[in-house]
Amino acid sequence: MIIFLLLWSFLTIAFALQSNCPSLCECDQNDSSWNIYCRKAIINDTVYAEILNQLPLTLRSLHIQPPTNRLGSNKLRWNDNINRFAQLRVLRLINCQIPAMSRSIRLPSLEVLDLRYNNIEHATMSNFGGMPKLRVLDLSSNHLNILPTGVFTYLRSLKSLTLSNNTISDLSTNLLRGLNSLRVLRLDRNSIPIEQINDLFSDVSQLDELYLNHCNLTSISALSLDRIPQLRQLGIGGNDLKRVPTKELRPLSQLTVLDLSHNSIQEIPACAFCNTNISKLDLSHNLLGISKGSPFNEDAFRNIPLRHLDLSFNHLDDFDSKWLGYAQDELTSIALSGNLLKHFEEIWTHTLRSLVHLEMAYNHIKYIPVQLPARYYHLVSFNVSGNELSYLPDNINTLLPNVKTFDISANRFHTFSHTDLAFLNNVDQVYMDSNPWDCSCAIQGLQVSSFSWPLEDLNPISILQVHMRDRYAMRHILNYENVRCATPSLVEGHSVLAITDVNDCAVLFGARYGLTQTSEMLILLAGVLLFAIVLLMILGCIYFLRERQYKGSYVTREHSRTPLTMANTHSCSSSTNDTHGPLSPPFDPFMVSTETFKATPPLIPPAPPKPGSSYFGI
Repeated sequence: MIIFLLLWSFLTIAFALQSNCPSLCECDQNDSSWNIYCRKAIINDTVYAEILNQLPLTLRSLHIQPPTNRLGSNKLRWNDNINRFAQLRVLRLINCQIPAMSRSIRLPSLEVLDLRYNNIEHATMSNFGGMPKLRVLDLSSNHLNILPTGVFTYLRSLKSLTLSNNTISDLSTNLLRGLNSLRVLRLDRNSIPIEQINDLFSDVSQLDELYLNHCNLTSISALSLDRIPQLRQLGIGGNDLKRVPTKELRPLSQLTVLDLSHNSIQEIPACAFCNTNISKLDLSHNLLGISKGSPFNEDAFRNIPLRHLDLSFNHLDDFDSKWLGYAQDELTSIALSGNLLKHFEEIWTHTLRSLVHLEMAYNHIKYIPVQLPARYYHLVSFNVSGNELSYLPDNINTLLPNVKTFDISANRFHTFSHTDLAFLNNVDQVYMDSNPWDCSCAIQGLQVSSFSWPLEDLNPISILQVHMRDRYAMRHILNYENVRCATPSLVEGHSVLAITDVNDCAVLFGARYGLTQTSEMLILLAGVLLFAIVLLMILGCIYFLRERQYKGSYVTREHSRTPLTMANTHSCSSSTNDTHGPLSPPFDPFMVSTETFKATPPLIPPAPPKPGSSYFGI
């Protein structure tokens, strides 16, 4: 028996070592266990079956989801071949159009099952009988209508159940009976009668978290929250509440997180959250900025340890941190996103002595100034996503020296300077997706890190790749899948991290300054043309000066010239001797060789004839 087990272990390890990662997936191997992420392309049943056949038996996590940058979704059916992976702990099949779950699931080690955004219409007890260790079940965004009694009976270890965004309008009696470990229940976006929700509380009085967002509630006065006194987190956003339910919240002395977002609340009265222990409050997407002046009573946050406050999307065109009253001293995080605050004013944060997290997303901010309010110096996280930023100030490292999380996604950045990247390399988490990145110059086969390659010798896009590779383990958290190229057109829409060779690269000095090959050639051509123009101007000046000098010399020789007489050049005599003398052939320059021409003496006019008898008329 021992020999058999050893042989089985050996074969399992050998199979794992020989297994290759499927071409449509990414694989992380930790010792002998594998984590697989298939999110590169649309997957159908055939491809899914091939992927399952290629995966090692030591598979621990499988995540299949269509790429977010393409239209369409995967189209799969449940494949029982997945039962081979006895060590599988996490299974995520998201947006795969799965019509139903199998009744023969046997995954003894499975702890997380995520089936969001599928077409599942029914769930029965037999679907979950083979998953005794399941702790997290997410069936949100399916087509579930009716859940029969006892459907979750076998899930004794279940701690989190998500049924959000289905079409559930009726809950069976004792639906959650026996789930003594259940701590989190999400029923968002379902039209369930309050009476049936109250009946659930009798079976799960130990609940820590309850979410009833967007459930068409106009009031929670009929909700029996006193049956779940240990509740720590409550979500009742998106229910058209017009006031803070102060009275209804008083039985929840352990409540620490409250979501009142997407309602119609216009003011926060005195002692609005008394008798609770709220440290995180979400008031986003309300109407607090409609009335003039402060929407907060000075005693609104009395006697609660508020640390995190979200005031995003409240039509605020003005804000003074003094309005927060008792929360000023202890507040560490505030969100002012989606308002009409286009700049960075001192008054917004000047009394928040403990502030370290600030969100200013979607405020139409066009630039970060070279001087920020003093409180920004202490920020640990700073969110300016969804604005109109295209560059960072040169002194960004002195403005935000303590920032460890920086969100600049959904802006207008297309490149970074070396100063920007030196700052970003000291930040632990940088969110930079949904920007129009310029990938005009990427190094072929870039497999370097910031420690093995001089950054000053790389162009900005390559340094950005180095930055991303150094944080590759967090690629899913930082959403690197959506960090994509906008230019050039050859690689438009491709992942920045995957770009390995673009020919439009600077070849001389341009890479250091973020120039492309085209820009560099244009600069060099302009330099050559400028040099030629300067040279022509210099030559023209020299020619002009010499022409003036030559003209003066010519005039001087012209006045000193002596005219020659005709007699010295030709004879007009009709001498008989000349008439009978031999005639020389006419001179033809093309018939004379170079030697002949050189040997010919210069022409001298003939001497006049001696006087004879004819000359004297004898």
